[in-house]
Amino acid sequence: MNYSDLIHIVNVDPFIRHSLTRILERTDYTLRPHEDVGRFFEDVEPNGRGCVVTYVDMPEMIGVEFLKDAKARRVELPIVVITAQATVRGAIQVMKEGAFDLLELPLNEEKLLASLEQAITRRADFRAHRTRARTIPGRLSSLTNRENDVLAGLVEGKLNKVIAHELGISARTVETHRSHIMTKMRVKSVADLVRISLGAPPNVIGSVNAPANASRPGAHAPRDQR
Repeated sequence: MNYSDLIHIVNVDPFIRHSLTRILERTDYTLRPHEDVGRFFEDVEPNGRGCVVTYVDMPEMIGVEFLKDAKARRVELPIVVITAQATVRGAIQVMKEGAFDLLELPLNEEKLLASLEQAITRRADFRAHRTRARTIPGRLSSLTNRENDVLAGLVEGKLNKVIAHELGISARTVETHRSHIMTKMRVKSVADLVRISLGAPPNVIGSVNAPANASRPGAHAPRDQR
Protein backbone atom coordinates (compact mmCIF):
# COMPACT_ATOMS: atom_id res chain seq x y z
CA MET A 1 0.00 0.00 0.00
CA ASN A 2 1.20 3.49 -0.84
CA TYR A 3 0.36 5.79 2.05
CA SER A 4 0.99 8.85 -0.09
CA ASP A 5 -2.42 8.26 -1.64
CA LEU A 6 -4.95 11.04 -1.37
CA ILE A 7 -7.93 10.91 0.95
CA HIS A 8 -10.48 13.42 -0.32
CA ILE A 9 -12.84 14.57 2.45
CA VAL A 10 -16.03 15.93 0.91
CA ASN A 11 -19.30 17.22 2.35
CA VAL A 12 -18.26 16.48 5.94
CA ASP A 13 -18.97 18.82 8.86
CA PRO A 14 -16.08 20.24 10.94
CA PHE A 15 -16.62 17.85 13.87
CA ILE A 16 -16.37 14.72 11.72
CA ARG A 17 -13.52 16.22 9.73
CA HIS A 18 -11.65 16.76 12.99
CA SER A 19 -12.19 13.12 13.97
CA LEU A 20 -10.95 11.94 10.57
CA THR A 21 -7.91 14.19 10.77
CA ARG A 22 -7.08 13.02 14.28
CA ILE A 23 -7.10 9.38 13.17
CA LEU A 24 -5.40 9.83 9.80
CA GLU A 25 -2.71 12.32 10.80
CA ARG A 26 -0.78 9.40 12.31
CA THR A 27 -0.57 7.78 8.88
CA ASP A 28 1.21 9.02 5.77
CA TYR A 29 -2.00 9.54 3.83
CA THR A 30 -2.33 12.93 2.19
CA LEU A 31 -5.59 14.49 3.38
CA ARG A 32 -7.40 16.91 1.11
CA PRO A 33 -10.55 18.47 2.61
CA HIS A 34 -13.10 19.96 0.19
CA GLU A 35 -15.67 22.22 1.82
CA ASP A 36 -17.40 22.85 -1.49
CA VAL A 37 -18.68 19.89 -3.52
CA GLY A 38 -18.55 21.88 -6.74
CA ARG A 39 -14.87 22.68 -6.26
CA PHE A 40 -14.18 19.02 -5.57
CA PHE A 41 -15.55 18.03 -8.96
CA GLU A 42 -13.55 20.83 -10.58
CA ASP A 43 -10.28 19.87 -8.91
CA VAL A 44 -10.40 16.07 -8.64
CA GLU A 45 -8.87 13.79 -11.23
CA PRO A 46 -11.76 11.37 -11.97
CA ASN A 47 -9.47 8.42 -12.65
CA GLY A 48 -6.76 9.42 -10.19
CA ARG A 49 -5.45 7.65 -7.11
CA GLY A 50 -6.79 7.47 -3.58
CA CYS A 51 -10.38 7.53 -2.37
CA VAL A 52 -13.13 9.78 -1.05
CA VAL A 53 -14.76 10.05 2.38
CA THR A 54 -18.17 11.72 2.54
CA TYR A 55 -21.16 11.98 4.88
CA VAL A 56 -24.78 10.96 4.27
CA ASP A 57 -27.48 11.79 6.79
CA MET A 58 -29.95 8.92 7.21
CA PRO A 59 -32.85 8.32 6.97
CA GLU A 60 -33.36 11.63 5.14
CA MET A 61 -30.48 10.67 2.81
CA ILE A 62 -29.09 14.20 2.80
CA GLY A 63 -25.79 14.02 0.98
CA VAL A 64 -26.63 11.07 -1.28
CA GLU A 65 -26.76 13.47 -4.24
CA PHE A 66 -22.97 13.64 -4.05
CA LEU A 67 -22.81 9.91 -4.84
CA LYS A 68 -25.19 10.35 -7.75
CA ASP A 69 -23.19 13.28 -9.11
CA ALA A 70 -19.92 11.37 -8.74
CA LYS A 71 -21.38 8.47 -10.69
CA ALA A 72 -22.76 10.78 -13.39
CA ARG A 73 -19.37 12.50 -13.71
CA ARG A 74 -17.64 9.10 -13.85
CA VAL A 75 -15.48 9.69 -10.81
CA GLU A 76 -13.76 6.34 -10.38
CA LEU A 77 -12.39 6.91 -6.88
CA PRO A 78 -13.89 4.57 -4.25
CA ILE A 79 -16.22 6.45 -1.90
CA VAL A 80 -16.44 5.57 1.79
CA VAL A 81 -19.67 6.88 3.32
CA ILE A 82 -19.99 7.90 6.97
CA THR A 83 -23.36 8.21 8.68
CA ALA A 84 -24.59 8.83 12.21
CA GLN A 85 -27.11 6.00 12.21
CA ALA A 86 -27.34 3.58 9.32
CA THR A 87 -30.68 2.21 8.18
CA VAL A 88 -31.12 -0.88 6.04
CA ARG A 89 -32.86 1.10 3.32
CA GLY A 90 -30.25 3.85 3.46
CA ALA A 91 -27.37 1.37 3.33
CA ILE A 92 -28.87 -0.32 0.28
CA GLN A 93 -29.35 3.02 -1.45
CA VAL A 94 -25.80 4.30 -0.93
CA MET A 95 -24.40 0.99 -2.15
CA LYS A 96 -26.60 1.16 -5.24
CA GLU A 97 -25.28 4.66 -5.85
CA GLY A 98 -21.73 3.32 -5.87
CA ALA A 99 -20.44 3.63 -2.30
CA PHE A 100 -17.48 1.38 -1.54
CA ASP A 101 -18.23 1.07 2.18
CA LEU A 102 -20.49 2.46 4.90
CA LEU A 103 -19.23 3.33 8.39
CA GLU A 104 -21.22 4.52 11.40
CA LEU A 105 -20.31 7.18 13.94
CA PRO A 106 -18.54 7.24 16.29
CA LEU A 107 -15.67 6.32 14.02
CA ASN A 108 -13.82 3.15 14.89
CA GLU A 109 -10.17 3.73 14.04
CA GLU A 110 -9.46 0.13 13.12
CA LYS A 111 -12.50 -0.17 10.86
CA LEU A 112 -11.83 3.19 9.22
CA LEU A 113 -8.21 2.40 8.41
CA ALA A 114 -9.15 -1.07 7.14
CA SER A 115 -11.86 0.37 4.91
CA LEU A 116 -9.55 3.02 3.46
CA GLU A 117 -6.80 0.48 2.88
CA GLN A 118 -9.18 -1.83 1.02
CA ALA A 119 -10.58 1.05 -1.03
CA ILE A 120 -7.15 2.33 -2.04
CA THR A 121 -5.84 -1.16 -2.77
CA ARG A 122 -8.79 -1.89 -5.01
CA ARG A 123 -8.31 1.43 -6.77
CA ALA A 124 -4.61 0.77 -7.30
CA ASP A 125 -5.33 -2.74 -8.62
CA PHE A 126 -7.94 -1.36 -11.02
CA ARG A 127 -5.59 1.32 -12.34
CA ALA A 128 -2.78 -1.20 -12.81
CA HIS A 129 -5.13 -3.60 -14.60
CA ARG A 130 -6.36 -0.84 -16.90
CA THR A 131 -2.80 0.25 -17.67
CA ARG A 132 -1.90 -3.32 -18.60
CA ALA A 133 -5.08 -3.68 -20.64
CA ARG A 134 -4.22 -0.59 -22.67
CA THR A 135 -0.95 -2.19 -23.77
CA ILE A 136 -2.54 -5.44 -24.95
CA PRO A 137 -3.66 -4.24 -28.41
CA GLY A 138 -0.15 -2.91 -29.04
CA ARG A 139 1.41 -6.21 -28.05
CA LEU A 140 -1.04 -8.12 -30.23
CA SER A 141 -0.27 -5.90 -33.19
CA SER A 142 3.39 -6.90 -32.91
CA LEU A 143 2.52 -10.53 -33.67
CA THR A 144 2.99 -11.91 -37.16
CA ASN A 145 0.01 -13.40 -38.98
CA ARG A 146 1.22 -16.90 -38.20
CA GLU A 147 1.79 -16.07 -34.53
CA ASN A 148 -1.70 -14.62 -34.43
CA ASP A 149 -3.11 -17.88 -35.81
CA VAL A 150 -1.21 -19.90 -33.22
CA LEU A 151 -2.42 -17.60 -30.45
CA ALA A 152 -6.02 -18.13 -31.53
CA GLY A 153 -5.53 -21.87 -31.20
CA LEU A 154 -3.96 -21.53 -27.76
CA VAL A 155 -6.85 -19.35 -26.58
CA GLU A 156 -9.26 -22.06 -27.70
CA GLY A 157 -7.32 -24.58 -25.59
CA LYS A 158 -6.00 -26.60 -28.51
CA LEU A 159 -2.89 -28.75 -28.23
CA ASN A 160 0.21 -27.89 -30.23
CA LYS A 161 -0.26 -30.89 -32.51
CA VAL A 162 -3.86 -29.90 -33.25
CA ILE A 163 -2.83 -26.33 -34.07
CA ALA A 164 0.00 -27.70 -36.22
CA HIS A 165 -2.39 -29.92 -38.18
CA GLU A 166 -4.89 -27.11 -38.75
CA LEU A 167 -2.22 -24.66 -39.87
CA GLY A 168 -0.22 -27.14 -41.92
CA ILE A 169 2.98 -26.71 -39.92
CA SER A 170 5.01 -28.89 -37.59
CA ALA A 171 4.42 -29.12 -33.85
CA ARG A 172 7.98 -27.89 -33.31
CA THR A 173 7.22 -24.77 -35.34
CA VAL A 174 4.09 -24.18 -33.26
CA GLU A 175 6.25 -24.40 -30.13
CA THR A 176 8.66 -21.84 -31.60
CA HIS A 177 5.81 -19.49 -32.44
CA ARG A 178 4.37 -19.95 -28.97
CA SER A 179 7.69 -18.98 -27.40
CA HIS A 180 7.85 -15.84 -29.56
CA ILE A 181 4.25 -14.98 -28.69
CA MET A 182 4.88 -15.25 -24.96
CA THR A 183 7.95 -13.04 -25.26
CA LYS A 184 6.09 -10.38 -27.21
CA MET A 185 3.05 -10.53 -24.92
CA ARG A 186 5.32 -10.38 -21.83
CA VAL A 187 3.84 -13.41 -20.08
CA LYS A 188 5.45 -16.46 -18.51
CA SER A 189 2.68 -19.03 -18.84
CA VAL A 190 0.05 -20.06 -21.34
CA ALA A 191 -2.58 -19.45 -18.66
CA ASP A 192 -1.52 -15.78 -18.39
CA LEU A 193 -1.39 -15.57 -22.18
CA VAL A 194 -4.97 -16.81 -22.49
CA ARG A 195 -6.19 -14.58 -19.66
CA ILE A 196 -4.92 -11.31 -21.12
CA SER A 197 -5.79 -12.31 -24.68
CA LEU A 198 -9.40 -12.93 -23.73
CA GLY A 199 -9.50 -9.35 -22.50
CA ALA A 200 -8.46 -8.02 -25.90
CA PRO A 201 -10.93 -6.22 -28.19
CA PRO A 202 -12.99 -8.46 -30.52
CA ASN A 203 -11.46 -9.41 -33.88
CA VAL A 204 -7.93 -8.56 -32.72
CA ILE A 205 -6.92 -12.20 -32.38
CA GLY A 206 -6.86 -14.21 -35.59
CA SER A 207 -8.85 -17.37 -36.09
CA VAL A 208 -7.44 -20.80 -36.83
CA ASN A 209 -10.76 -21.74 -38.40
CA ALA A 210 -9.41 -20.45 -41.69
CA PRO A 211 -5.83 -21.78 -41.84
CA ALA A 212 -3.37 -20.48 -44.39
CA ASN A 213 -3.47 -23.67 -46.47
CA ALA A 214 -7.28 -23.83 -46.54
CA SER A 215 -7.38 -21.85 -49.78
CA ARG A 216 -5.47 -24.60 -51.58
CA PRO A 217 -7.74 -27.59 -52.25
CA GLY A 218 -6.20 -30.87 -51.24
CA ALA A 219 -3.61 -29.27 -48.98
CA HIS A 220 -4.19 -31.48 -45.96
CA ALA A 221 -0.76 -32.81 -45.02
CA PRO A 222 1.11 -30.71 -42.45
CA ARG A 223 3.97 -28.74 -43.92
CA ASP A 224 6.58 -26.68 -42.13
CA GLN A 225 5.68 -23.03 -42.83
CA ARG A 226 7.74 -20.64 -40.78
